[in-house]
Amino acid sequence: MRKQAKSVQIERVGYRPNTRQALDLEVFTMSDLRQRVNAAHLRRHHRYDFHMFVCVSRGSCRAIVDFGQIECRAGSVLMVRPAQVHRFDIESRWDGWILLFRPELLQVGQEDGAHSAVDLVEALPAHLALQRQARRCVGEALARMQADCRLDAERPLLQRLLQSELVALVTRLHVVHQGQQRPAGGSQPVPERFRRFRRLVETHFQEWHHVSRYAQAMACSERTLSRACGDAAGVAPKAFIALRIALEAKRLLVHTELPVAAVGARVGFDQATNFVKFFRGAEGCTPGEFRRRQAGVLQD
Repeated sequence: MRKQAKSVQIERVGYRPNTRQALDLEVFTMSDLRQRVNAAHLRRHHRYDFHMFVCVSRGSCRAIVDFGQIECRAGSVLMVRPAQVHRFDIESRWDGWILLFRPELLQVGQEDGAHSAVDLVEALPAHLALQRQARRCVGEALARMQADCRLDAERPLLQRLLQSELVALVTRLHVVHQGQQRPAGGSQPVPERFRRFRRLVETHFQEWHHVSRYAQAMACSERTLSRACGDAAGVAPKAFIALRIALEAKRLLVHTELPVAAVGARVGFDQATNFVKFFRGAEGCTPGEFRRRQAGVLQD
């Protein structure tokens, strides 16, 4: 009898700031975190309800985000988004800044311009390597934000200050990324149609599997949506939807003990056979094979 792969347990982490006014943003160091929680907690896989930026200032480490390992060293900035699965490397000797913030902070007082701040964060790469000058600027910005979190001011005013500093930091990271990717020119803004499609996929991927449903919700043709998705993401809408479904399925396979059929149901498949067929097409293996492989990798 084949031994069933044991799932890697995941801990859901809500936003619980260690600040006097329970602000929507918090900054501390890895050294601070090691004093707050025990090593067993840090070794566990976590799924956050908030954004987390990790800026390594000393040493090197290997972070796990979803199913990829990211090698980080001094100057690395790691972006972990809500719902992603992450594990810290506590075996390596490293230190750095950790910035946490709730998605709602980006919308404080931004009524007409809320999407621009949200899109700036969403468009950041998962990992950036900063050179000396950028490292210094980012480190100074994080230190200032940490100090500002302790200011004696009314919460709404302090929230607005932190929001402006966060947007400035994210904008600086985009400038760095643009300089690394396109030193001779600027990057093109993400079209609003694709941003809307991306948001709809994130909200409805478990029940909407067909491009036509998204096109209908967006009041546009499938051809128009295909062109917008291809220009912005380099893939067709069908592939974009499939990638999001497969990612959620992989998370459930690795971090829960749900049967394969139940995992398929969670991502919108009524029949287990249809889910297995979809998963094999997306990942090149069955859900059970994927679960067994990843159980060994993530427990190393």
